[in-house]
Amino acid sequence: MHRSQAEQAADRVRSAILDGELPPGSHLDEGGLVGELGVSRNTLREAFRVLAHEGVVEHLPHRGVFVRRIERAEGHHIYAARRHLECGALRDLAVRAQPVDARLIDAVDAAVTRAEFARERSDWRTVGSANAEFHLRLAALGENPIVDRMMRTLTVEVRLLFLGTGDPLEVHARYVDENRRIIDLVRAGHFVRAAAAMELYLLRAEAHIVRDESGPEGFVTEL
Repeated sequence: MHRSQAEQAADRVRSAILDGELPPGSHLDEGGLVGELGVSRNTLREAFRVLAHEGVVEHLPHRGVFVRRIERAEGHHIYAARRHLECGALRDLAVRAQPVDARLIDAVDAAVTRAEFARERSDWRTVGSANAEFHLRLAALGENPIVDRMMRTLTVEVRLLFLGTGDPLEVHARYVDENRRIIDLVRAGHFVRAAAAMELYLLRAEAHIVRDESGPEGFVTEL
């Protein structure tokens, strides 16, 4: 599918933001980006509109366009939405009681493996992107395109939230092993246990990321 210049420009700006090159609160200099991206001001402004619709940037009157900063209250809403979508997708697999496409499970597993290898290299940026892919792929097990679309939007907000918390090692390192345990439960067909594990995981992650507290020590290991 052919993508317009504005969409391509939005892709590049979005990638720079989600890779941490443009942190939350950064002012997006229109003149500099026009030269860097090789597009017109009108094209860049259309790209900004795309990104604003996605919640990646925000336009502040008389000040310009800025990378969106997620406030604490929004962080709680983000985690509530994650619990609805991700845990709901896993519970739905149990309700349907039908085999899950093994290729979809393999895709979730591959995301976890990528995070594990990146962790060994202390490549925390890759760990972060692999963790995001894990959650997207996990929700996609239900093969519901509406859930997939909602998860893609939510994942951008999650990444922005993480970027505002600081050290990527502190943000991502502790979750890799839990991702592995959850996909192992899914592969074994224990969907209700996987949903319960994911709910506890997200509650503790919310306490860690949004409240800046450690929450209850450790993760539940037997469900």
